[in-house]
Amino acid sequence: MAMRRAAQQAARFAMGPHVPHTAPAARSLHASAGSKKIVGVFYKGGEYADRNPNFVGCAEHALGIRGWLESQGHQYIVTDDKDGPNCELEKHIADAHVLITTPFHPAYVTADRIARAKNLELLLTAGIGSDHVDLPAAAAAGLTVAEVTGSNTVSVAEDQLMRVLVLMRNFLPGHHQAISGEWDVAGVAHRAYDLEGKTVGTVGAGRIGRLLLQRLRPFNCKLLYHDRLRIDPALEAETGAQFEADLDAMLPKCDVVVLNMPLTEKTRGMFDKERIARMKKGVIIVNNARGAIMDTQAVADACATGHIAGYGGDVWHPQPAPKDHPWRYMPNNAMTPHISGTTIDGQLRYAAGVKDMLERYFKGQDFPVQNYIVKEGNLAGQYQ
Repeated sequence: MAMRRAAQQAARFAMGPHVPHTAPAARSLHASAGSKKIVGVFYKGGEYADRNPNFVGCAEHALGIRGWLESQGHQYIVTDDKDGPNCELEKHIADAHVLITTPFHPAYVTADRIARAKNLELLLTAGIGSDHVDLPAAAAAGLTVAEVTGSNTVSVAEDQLMRVLVLMRNFLPGHHQAISGEWDVAGVAHRAYDLEGKTVGTVGAGRIGRLLLQRLRPFNCKLLYHDRLRIDPALEAETGAQFEADLDAMLPKCDVVVLNMPLTEKTRGMFDKERIARMKKGVIIVNNARGAIMDTQAVADACATGHIAGYGGDVWHPQPAPKDHPWRYMPNNAMTPHISGTTIDGQLRYAAGVKDMLERYFKGQDFPVQNYIVKEGNLAGQYQ
């Protein structure tokens, strides 16, 4: 079984066709000589920064690696200011060697920014999901792009299970009653259901999807999954999950649909008005993958009509979401800011992973193969 999982991992992270370089020359896979300028872009901790010493994912604590980097003679610039021509990031990107970003406060690394970052060699994602980077442009420029694969899979899978239960049990209206001094059992009970016996499908069964299936098993649901690769037969047997090769055949069977795929050009807008209409009336959707996989207005409209009985997740398009984003105001939503993968436990894991990759980069060593998103001009398979 271990050998089969290793083969599946290799398939998931297999690099695809070479992207022709448009830059004058490919940049080095490993560190060039001398001290480095490293720029980190993280969300601001503010008043919460010092409440927990392990809150390393905020700008103030900067992954806990400042002292280590500066002791080795490197320059470490950290900011939360990432948007617009006069932002702090723009002041430093031209001569940065390494840029560290997160999915939770994404600094969009566009082709234009890459073209102006003449010294840039390495783009690291503190977490999972590097779609905020123009990956073809990074590949063409010879950059290495890597993330801390597996660092917050448990965090996200637990969050998905929570949102499924919150929406299935119609929890939020009841909580709002409790804090507003109301008491209307009927206002909650008329659309509260048990999870047991329902059909739950995950679209994508990578690391997070597999963990979710394992966590759903004790609820006695019927479990389905769609992916380009089948999971290990032993895990299928353990969870009772059934493989569905045809996504559009699976969706109408599901009472709950959970999204677990990366954002690529193939998955962008994948759930449009027509696909949502083919789903079961009253479906619950949980999306902790990426907001742009959904047609924003189609989701809002389907929630308004009740075709989607509940929609929850922590990913939006764009991020941060503007105040007038329709998902903020649609009925029966369980939306939050992008928080599921940045638990304190997840932060400690992705901070350690970033430090490990920086150490390897300085020493000229390769990263763990599964961490590469772009290597030597090639994109990882999940982003093709």
